Amino acid sequence: MEIQPRRFGDTLADLISMLGKVWRPLLMPALASSVVVAVTSFLILDRTGALDVLDLTFADPEFFDTLGDDQLFELMVDLGTGFVWVALVSVMLYGFLYLVAARAVGQALSTDGSDSSVVGAALRLWLPWLVTMALIYVGVVAGLLLLILPGIWLGISLSMATPVVAIEGSGPIAAIRRSFELVKGKWWETFGFLALIGLIGGTATQLIQVFALPLFLSGDTSIAFGITIALALAVQGLIVAAIAVGSTVWYLNLRARTDGPYRVEIS
Repeated sequence: MEIQPRRFGDTLADLISMLGKVWRPLLMPALASSVVVAVTSFLILDRTGALDVLDLTFADPEFFDTLGDDQLFELMVDLGTGFVWVALVSVMLYGFLYLVAARAVGQALSTDGSDSSVVGAALRLWLPWLVTMALIYVGVVAGLLLLILPGIWLGISLSMATPVVAIEGSGPIAAIRRSFELVKGKWWETFGFLALIGLIGGTATQLIQVFALPLFLSGDTSIAFGITIALALAVQGLIVAAIAVGSTVWYLNLRARTDGPYRVEIS
């Protein structure tokens, strides 16, 4: 299948169509990623003491008024340390899922008809992707410190690095350069598309809270919390995978608009 340049609205239609093609190879990795993230996050929060701080926050918030500044600071450090580690683990595992999704899209459109394991390919590309993301993170954080706007511009400019790694098999520096090349002159369109699919994914997540709200209002807080967590586990990985598919579809469009019509060949 030859990839042709597409309009914004047509690309959204392509996203829906692609989800119908790749949901099978993405289903189990998405659910597995969610479970691993949840279990690992719980263990991290428990080990760092952050879970105890959260329990006190809900069970006995007046307890914090009895603490001195040094004791309160130590608890906040425990809480912050726990959530930093949770964030890192989440990025690493959901980043792996992103690679799986991008690889699945590329394989679905590949001219060589490859049916190799998308999970195996993602494992092979995970380390180069981690290095790529580390470099991007440093650059984006530095940009955010420079009045925020440079970081936002850089984040969007580098947003195509993951599908570049997954489909073109590029190394970190080459992926960063390629992302710049693809987004150049199409920054606002890329920003709009990514913001749109992110908004859709965020709305889906919020629906979980809406579902549990009647239980909270009825006073069954523990039941509502349990249902909320269960639903979050079920859909979080699926939402991440769907957003990754959308980003990859946009990458394919940018590539056609930059290089001209082409046939997908995955490395």
